[in-house]
Amino acid sequence: MSAGCMSNDPNNDPTVDTGVDDGSGSDGLSTTVDDLTSGCPAYAAGVYTPYTGTGTSPSGTVRQYPWRGPTSTYPSGDEAFNGYGSSLPATVECGSNKSERKHLDVTAGCLSAVSTSTGNRGKIQLTGDGSYRSFAKSYTSGGTAPVKWTDTGTEYNFYYSKAPLSVGVNPGFKAFLRYRTEYDLYVASWRADGVVQIQKKQCGVYTALKINKTYGKPAANKWHTIRFEAVGDKLSLWLDGKLAMSVVDSTFSWGTAGIRIDSYDGSYIDNWKVYAP
Repeated sequence: MSAGCMSNDPNNDPTVDTGVDDGSGSDGLSTTVDDLTSGCPAYAAGVYTPYTGTGTSPSGTVRQYPWRGPTSTYPSGDEAFNGYGSSLPATVECGSNKSERKHLDVTAGCLSAVSTSTGNRGKIQLTGDGSYRSFAKSYTSGGTAPVKWTDTGTEYNFYYSKAPLSVGVNPGFKAFLRYRTEYDLYVASWRADGVVQIQKKQCGVYTALKINKTYGKPAANKWHTIRFEAVGDKLSLWLDGKLAMSVVDSTFSWGTAGIRIDSYDGSYIDNWKVYAP
């Protein structure tokens, strides 16, 4: 591997402050190691990807392939934490057991479904180094391997009441799109220091595509919404219903969607959606 291609820490988030299933099944597009690494040198074993690296993965929009499991329509595009029985809390999945649910992967920390006075929510438990990550995995109605989404939108609500922990990096709430591996992705962030940005991570190296250092942080004890869309080569970020920024980049044309939360242990999420923008 060439020097400098990858970060040594998969949890690292350096800020470069410069800145309906149509029933047709697979399109026959093979997912290869070269696809996943975007032309980067081969990665070491253990690099996370929601894709297999070999075989066939269908590719298309969320309108063609809504977020669903391989044998069920759940969550029908919206994970609102209503599919885990009436006896709550219940573990949805933890990074230590990614096989617990087929329609998502939690790769760091734990996600639980809990009952509150205003309905069911998801509750986040961080890792010891202050991170939480989860990814949507969608299948065709025939159960074909996870879809390579092209035009995609993802959104979730979040709520926190405690100050961020002193562990972790760049505390805040983040959304992934066109995520191929932990080293190749787009991520939008709304951080505790008031920074809002859209970044590209390629070959493990982050580039800030657009950044606003003075946007302002999300307030405590209040529900917020982060929405991130990729349509063609345009990436757009909405915060609490307001367009915060847009940028054009054509590096990645497909991948999955996900959530990252840093340093806010015990925070709540709800209505995690993957939708057709």
